[in-house]
Amino acid sequence: MTGDVRPLPPGLEVVALRSCQEAPANVRKHAGDGAFASVALAYARGSLFLAVRDTGCGFDPGVPHEGYGLPGLRARAAEFRGTAEVASGPGDGTTVTVLLPIPLAERSAP
Repeated sequence: MTGDVRPLPPGLEVVALRSCQEAPANVRKHAGDGAFASVALAYARGSLFLAVRDTGCGFDPGVPHEGYGLPGLRARAAEFRGTAEVASGPGDGTTVTVLLPIPLAERSAP
């Protein structure tokens, strides 16, 4: 974790928590045996950044998949003008990156 940890608005906090739960859950379900995962969390001046990277089997994000995990992650981030992106490829592991803007009023809080 990097940056100055600070309180987030309740809705944004829930999105961050759910992102920190959903992305590692996807690793457990889909990355394959022996996959390693790392989580990075960074508080920047106007945003919160979360990245979950795994060394698993990867997949083609352009191919439609069943399930609600990644679409739900994207939808929750979008509710707060954030983004959730997936970078992956067969055999290359997967990285899920969530970027959430912190509202101006929250930026000035200690």
